[in-house]
Amino acid sequence: MATIGVIGTGIWGTALALTAARAGNHVICWAREPDVVASINQRGINERFLPEIPLPEAIKATDSLQDVLQQAEFVLMTVSAQHTRSVLEQMKPFVRKENCLILCAKGIETDTGLLLSEVAQQIVPGVRLAILAGPSFAREVALGKPTAVTIACAEKETADTLSKMMSTRTFRPYTTADIISPQIGGSLKNVMAIASGIVEGAGFGDDARAALITRGLNEMTRLAKALNGHLRTMIGMCGLGDLILTATCTQSRNFSFGFEVGQRLSAKELLAENTKTVEGIHTAPAVLKRAKELNIEMPICTAVYQILFEGLSIPDAMQELLTRPLKDEGI
Repeated sequence: MATIGVIGTGIWGTALALTAARAGNHVICWAREPDVVASINQRGINERFLPEIPLPEAIKATDSLQDVLQQAEFVLMTVSAQHTRSVLEQMKPFVRKENCLILCAKGIETDTGLLLSEVAQQIVPGVRLAILAGPSFAREVALGKPTAVTIACAEKETADTLSKMMSTRTFRPYTTADIISPQIGGSLKNVMAIASGIVEGAGFGDDARAALITRGLNEMTRLAKALNGHLRTMIGMCGLGDLILTATCTQSRNFSFGFEVGQRLSAKELLAENTKTVEGIHTAPAVLKRAKELNIEMPICTAVYQILFEGLSIPDAMQELLTRPLKDEGI
């Protein structure tokens, strides 16, 4: 029985810990909160983040990053995208050459425009990296509902090994060597979900939302290809699949946030009120930073950014998108 590490014990980290345990692994989780460590170890439950689901004995918690990295070869990184750098800095002294870090957060670093794999390579050069992405709500994964995801790693043997270690009767990983597209898909789908929510909330209709999601996939694929990602990955679980889930479902924090923006026809007050992790808010400026460097047009991402941060009215944003120069369909 192998040991899998999990860095972060929010709802997503706990859901993946449950999946790894159900697949027959021992799991050691790192949490910064002493009450979470005590709750998992002493009562077999994560009372703070997932109180309704008992945890098996195979899951243990620690406040020591060193313990996790020494005991586990494969380590799932589930902290949010904007906190990944700081946690990696804390992990750096303890990372071994045998470790493989699996990046499970979905986002682009706001300050730099870097993908999380690029952040990891900056801090821990040469470390083995994999990506776990795809259409997955943490609560449904935790409940053991059927889910399919993408595991990406440049080393096929590593991807295959990890896929087998995480596979259960209800959790099915697909593998790819393309580590770029899962990160682009997992990040930009949050921005597209905000846009989709705005369209729904503003009452623009189903036709408009279908068109926006379709052109959103086009926009995501354009950026992925510019960074050497592949179309075939983007039309899989971590691209199209994740986009469909996040941009059409009220469980999605990004879609729900956008819906509220659309109903209010303004983002200013909602941004001040929002306390949830709506990753698309942070991703919108980050992706435009990267797109500008690559000289790539991202009209939907630009519209979301301008609505959220520059006060562009929603009717004006829609008019700008609809009156762009006519063109052939394609990437």
